[in-house]
Amino acid sequence: MIYLHKILPVFVMPIMLIIYLLIFALWNKKRWPIYTAIICLYIFSTPIFASNFFKLVEGSEVRKTPKDMPNADAIVVLSGMINQVKSTEGVYPEWGDPDRFFGAIELFKAGKAPKLIFTGGKMPWDTTKLTEGEILKLFAKQQGISDSAILLTGNVENTADEAKAVRTLIGRNKKIILVTSAYHMPRSKMLFAKQGFWVVDYSVDFKVDRVSKRTFIDYLPDADSFRLLNSAYRELIGRFIYLLV
Repeated sequence: MIYLHKILPVFVMPIMLIIYLLIFALWNKKRWPIYTAIICLYIFSTPIFASNFFKLVEGSEVRKTPKDMPNADAIVVLSGMINQVKSTEGVYPEWGDPDRFFGAIELFKAGKAPKLIFTGGKMPWDTTKLTEGEILKLFAKQQGISDSAILLTGNVENTADEAKAVRTLIGRNKKIILVTSAYHMPRSKMLFAKQGFWVVDYSVDFKVDRVSKRTFIDYLPDADSFRLLNSAYRELIGRFIYLLV
């Protein structure tokens, strides 16, 4: 199932729209689809378009601090922030987006919950021995968190799995502080609520700068903006899929 979740959205991503237009142009020997593809690629790759589109997905919520949060039964940190790369000593973990981890550590040290839960993110094609949760547990202990305060779920492949695994770990009807990226929070909160949790969201890893002023550079295309657009679009697809199932 995880393969379908990863592969099927590819066919409706913005890059595929451009490819479809180019194939149509070659097949029918027409120029207008080529011009349309070029225009789409330019627009999709501009920071002004990509960042505004991402804002719609990320929402208007501002970054909270631990003092804004109520007490809860547990702090739940979703996987998706560690890259495991080859090194001279085997596999070495490197940070992708560390905000989830450090945001959760701040919450725990502020006394917002007695338990810190990491999910065991691990894909079927991963050849590494440790899950992401196991790696994060090691990092948390280095931050002074006691072993007895840290809980790990079993292996999980997506957000729905994470919600079910946390329910198995601590049961239903618990108040949790959910820590994940801001753009990922609406879907995550919905899935955890379906499992019977009272969810307090703690969004981190905001992707769009809401402070800087616009300049002419925001109208020039770049690869990072196109990747940002694709991330937002894929998240919308994920929300739609989970609404159906």
